[in-house]
Order: sequence, then C-alpha cells, then structure tokens
Amino acid sequence: MKTKTIVLCALFAALVCVFSVITIPTGIIPVTLGFFGIMLTAVVLGAKKGVISVVVFILLGAVGLPVFSGFKGGVQVLFGPTGGYIWGYIPMTAIIGLIASKLPENKWRAVLKMFLSCIAGIVVCYALGTVQFMAVQKMGLAKSLAACVIPFIPFDLAKAALASYVGYTARNALRRFYAK
Repeated sequence: MKTKTIVLCALFAALVCVFSVITIPTGIIPVTLGFFGIMLTAVVLGAKKGVISVVVFILLGAVGLPVFSGFKGGVQVLFGPTGGYIWGYIPMTAIIGLIASKLPENKWRAVLKMFLSCIAGIVVCYALGTVQFMAVQKMGLAKSLAACVIPFIPFDLAKAALASYVGYTARNALRRFYAK
C-alpha cells in the first residue's frame, strides 16, 4: 500500500473517531454524527479504503480508546445493545463504496447516486444493529424499530444528503491531489 493511501485511511479513521463522539443523547441510542463520518468515508474513499478506515476505527474503540458515541470504548460496547450498529458500519461502508464507485459525469446525478448508495448502506446498518439490539435487550421487532430506527430516519437522511454533497466535492479534490 502506498504511503498516501495509508495516510488517507488513517485520516478518515480519525475523522470517524471525531464524528462518532459528537452526540445528542436521546435515550438508549443517541443521535450521533458517526453515520455522517462513515458515509463520508465511503463515498470519498470507496469500498476497500473505506472499509480499512472503518476497521481501524472499530479496532481503536475495541482496545478501549473512547471513540464510540458518548466517549465510550472497549469490547463491551461492541457486544452491547448498540454494538450491532458499530459492526454494521463495515458492510455499510462496503455497500456505499461499491455503489458509489462509478459515478456519472453530471454532478447532480453523481450526488444523487451517492445519496442512494448511502440509503442502501443505512438500511443494512439498521438491520444488523436492530438484530443485535433485539438479542441483547430481549425486545421485539416493533419496539426495537420504534426505539432504534424510526426516530433516526430524518436525521440519517439529512446526514446522507450532506455526506453525498460534501463527499462529491472532497472526492474530486482528492483525485486532483492523487494526479499530482
């Protein structure tokens, strides 16, 4: 792997760490900018580099660094009620990165494709996170969706739109940087 790639993956892992601790407490699962960081990483870096960045983020949290929402860290978080959402970041990143890898030339069509890829990734992360939440909390599907998914849909759609637009701009800037 080239030095530029390693630095880029580390930079985005650090960005996810910063975004993930920015939270608004709303109950068991807080509103966090973690999804924004994950989506931005995926649309800018693509599937392979994005997944590397996300795995680094998860490993940093697993060893105890307080990089998860609410400044939490440790393996217990990954196996707790919200851990499935953190694990879900990996396939979320891969899906977004793969779908957004080949973009149309038109800026707005490209941003729309990025946005739709973010929605696909969100759905996968919601599904994986909700399954673990249900298992840990011993709660049914309807109550789990009411607690963990439905209240967050508007926030996550807004984050997806922002990540798509910012990601498009950042991706183009990085392409010019790599061309040098």
